[in-house]
Amino acid sequence: MKKFALTMAIIAIFAAFVCTAAACRRGDELLLYVPDGAPALSVAKIINDGCIGDTTTRKQSVVSVVTTGEEVTAKCGNGEADLAVLPTNAAVKICSVRDDYALFSVNVYGVLYIVGTQQLTDLKDLQGKRLYSIGEGNTPEYVFEKICDQNKVSYEKYDEKETLYGKVMLKYFKDASEIIPQIIQGNADFALLGEPAATQLIGKLLEKNKPAYNLFNLQTLWQQATDSDAAGYPQASLIVKKSLLSDGDFRARLDASLSANSEFLNANATKIKDVLCNAGSALQINFTNEIFERCNLIYTDAYAAKADIEKYLAEFDAMRQYLPLKDDIFGRLAAEE
Repeated sequence: MKKFALTMAIIAIFAAFVCTAAACRRGDELLLYVPDGAPALSVAKIINDGCIGDTTTRKQSVVSVVTTGEEVTAKCGNGEADLAVLPTNAAVKICSVRDDYALFSVNVYGVLYIVGTQQLTDLKDLQGKRLYSIGEGNTPEYVFEKICDQNKVSYEKYDEKETLYGKVMLKYFKDASEIIPQIIQGNADFALLGEPAATQLIGKLLEKNKPAYNLFNLQTLWQQATDSDAAGYPQASLIVKKSLLSDGDFRARLDASLSANSEFLNANATKIKDVLCNAGSALQINFTNEIFERCNLIYTDAYAAKADIEKYLAEFDAMRQYLPLKDDIFGRLAAEE
C-alpha cells in the first residue's frame, strides 16, 4: 500500500507540474520560431525585447527560437508555435491547411545574391560554370530558374563527375554552411546565397586574400523577369495563431513592434549578432546597416500584399492549388471573425 501511495503521489505531482507548465505556456508565454538569417532579423526587436510591444497592462513574454526552416515548419505543423516566420509558400500552405493560423504580414522581400571569385558582367557568363546554391525545391530554385528562363540562360543540375558545357551547372546544398567552405576551397567559383550569408562568404574570401565579387542581385533580376513594379518578391512572412489576433490590443502591439523593427536594427547594429545568437542563431557575422538594407526587410500587411503574393506563388507548381488565396487565411480578416 505504501508503494502504491508513493507511486500515486509521484504521478499526481508530475501531473500538477505538466498542468502548471501548460497553464504558464498558454497564459504568459508565447513561442516565436524563426529560421536563421534574414527572417530572424525581420523580428529582431521582438527577440531582443522578449515581449511584443508595451506589456505594462498585460504581462506576456515571448520566447524566441532561431533555428532551421525545417524545424520552424514542424513546430507550426504540430501547432506548437504561436508565431513563426516562414518562407511565404510554406506560410500560405500552413494557413490553408490548418484553421488556427493566419497570415499576418510579409516581412522579407528577397535576400538572394550570386557571389563569385571571378568577375562576370552578364548572367549568361555563368553558362559552363559551377554554381553552388541553397534552396532546392524552394524559393532560391524557383526564382533562379524563372530568371534564367526569361534571359535564355541554360542550366541543369549536375553530378560532380559531369561537365555540362554551355549550361550553368547547378548543385544544391542544404544550407550556406555547407557551401561557404566549398567556395573557399575552390571547388566552385560561384554561389547563390541569401543574406547575410552572402556577405559572410565575401568576408571569408577576402580574409584568405582571395578575390570576391557580389555579382548579381536576384531581386532586381526578378523584377525584370516578371515585369514587376518593384524589385523583390514576398519571400518570408509571419503567421500568427488566430486566437491571439482576436485580441485587438495584441494586434496593435504586434503591429507597433514590427513597424519599429527596422529603426531598432539600424540603431543597434553592433549588438544584433549577440541578440540572435542568444536565441540560437549560428551566424558569426558583424551586422551593418548595409547588410540590413540588402536583406530587404519591409514590413507589409499580408492582405494588402495579396496580389503580389499570388503572382509570386504562381511560379511554384506545387502552390497553384492554393490559388487564388482565400480571404480567411489572412490575419487582418481573421481578427474580424
